[in-house]
Amino acid sequence: MKKHIKLSNKSKCKIKRAGKISKIILRSCLIATLFILLSLFGVFAICWIDSAYNSSRGISKNPLLGAYVVVTESMVPTIGVNDAIVVKRVKDNTLNIGDIITFSSNDVYYNGLTITHRVVGKQLGEDGNYLYRTKGDNNVLEDTAIVNLDSIYGKVIIRLPKIGYVYMFISSPFGLIISVVTPVILVIVYECYRIYKTMRKRYAEVEII
Repeated sequence: MKKHIKLSNKSKCKIKRAGKISKIILRSCLIATLFILLSLFGVFAICWIDSAYNSSRGISKNPLLGAYVVVTESMVPTIGVNDAIVVKRVKDNTLNIGDIITFSSNDVYYNGLTITHRVVGKQLGEDGNYLYRTKGDNNVLEDTAIVNLDSIYGKVIIRLPKIGYVYMFISSPFGLIISVVTPVILVIVYECYRIYKTMRKRYAEVEII
């Protein structure tokens, strides 16, 4: 015996609207997740090809692109604490005063640390390569050590505010599980919704008053 569900036109419109909204949200989440994954894959692929090419020719270079999280206030307000930055490898003579660079410091205060500061001066060294003076925007004094090209990881090309919090979360075991499981759950929910909608059309008869 078939069961009849009586719904008013208003109720039917609400159900349809809710279904459409849910479908749009799920599709948007899936598209965004896919876009992010494909973008990351593309970046990793480009960096890997560049690294493999340099290795095959016996050339030692820093990665083409790098990503870092700033953990101090030395570049505030230009770059805040827990902002993420993306740097691009640079060639000599391409850096100018005012550029922000990430480098391995041999400064007495930061020796061995990865630092992101602004170029405030440059001079030609004895070997024909430039040497750079740096300073944090929020610091009173310049860094005491001169930075050479070999110590520079790259020039800052992108700043992503507060992404450091996301990075720290994903780096944790719990965050890694969530970042992997969430897309899977979205796919499962979307498929369940499609199955429910199909079953509802096939087996439910709606009588509109």
